[in-house]
Amino acid sequence: MTNQQYGPWPDEATARSFLAFLLDGAILRDDSAPDTVVEWTAVAHWLIEQGIGPLAYQRCREIQPLLASHLQADMFASVAQSALYREHLAQIEAAFQGAGIPLVLLKGAALARSAYADAALRTMSDIDIWAPEMNMPRAVELMTGLGFWAYGGKESRPLALQALSHGEIQFYGPQYGMIELHWSPFPGWWLTRAADVDDTAVWNRIEPFTPHGKSYQLAAEDMVIQVAVHLTVTHQMGMTAVRGLMDIAMIVKSRPVDWEIVAERAQAWRVGTAVWLVLSLTERLLGLSGLEPALKRLRPSPLRQKLIRQFASPAAILAGEDLRNGRSRYLFLLLLVDRLRDMAYLIFRTVWPEKAWLQARYQGRQKRRHHLWQIIRYGRV
Repeated sequence: MTNQQYGPWPDEATARSFLAFLLDGAILRDDSAPDTVVEWTAVAHWLIEQGIGPLAYQRCREIQPLLASHLQADMFASVAQSALYREHLAQIEAAFQGAGIPLVLLKGAALARSAYADAALRTMSDIDIWAPEMNMPRAVELMTGLGFWAYGGKESRPLALQALSHGEIQFYGPQYGMIELHWSPFPGWWLTRAADVDDTAVWNRIEPFTPHGKSYQLAAEDMVIQVAVHLTVTHQMGMTAVRGLMDIAMIVKSRPVDWEIVAERAQAWRVGTAVWLVLSLTERLLGLSGLEPALKRLRPSPLRQKLIRQFASPAAILAGEDLRNGRSRYLFLLLLVDRLRDMAYLIFRTVWPEKAWLQARYQGRQKRRHHLWQIIRYGRV
């Protein structure tokens, strides 16, 4: 029988043993043998939901064929998707190179190419590209010239609002797939109001995938911070959280990471609490070692740790609890803020936003009282 407290796992230790096996490929412990401790059908479903089905298939196809058989279709789907995205990227890379614009890949597109042995092992639903404000107009022209069309955005997230928060423009192509063109690797109003990321410094540290590559990725330390912030702030640990932890571990396996630099930058950018949470979960659930220098510097107060664990404990991650659709996510996001005065400012600007925010969100048709009514009546912020 499965235990809902830990998803399909009987306990945290068994889950940790299996996830460490996925990371390192070491032989599974005897207490993870089929049909004794875990139900492999339920585990397969969990792995697919967490976005690590292809990685598990690759690791298990010889020593755990029963589990691998349940993951085969997910692996085939990822191979097909990866091939489509490679085709899209080849076109985009050629266009950007011809225009003399560095093409910086983010998140899954970058991780699949550099951190995972096979791009198909890292599932993704879109391709994320970074084009700083100075390059954005030309980048939009290039995407349009390749036959992609821009989505105007949801009513609650129009493009004007995306630009203010350093968000993204979504492009769709003639084939299935979405390309997101980002103003920044660190988008959103939480970061705009409560943090201080140095995008210019991040841009100056970008590295080619190969010495003569056509595209770039973030420096290793910047990538660790970006993945952690994306997982906590953007998705509130609710979107394939285990895959996010695996991404951190895979970065460490594929590239040298200086944890003192990670901690120093996270503190300077005021995202230390968010980064601490992801690193602490990665250490505990995947057994990744060497993180103590960063954890020691970034660790929040015992009270803050206890409160955060009410929303993002190891058990909650394994059980797949999702904060994104509930109002409790707002409290979680407040707990991630490094400084109390930033927390107060975030609350203030959420209920009393900037004039530019009101103009972009409501196209100048509404005033603050309308925004306050949306919060009071519908809980929309």
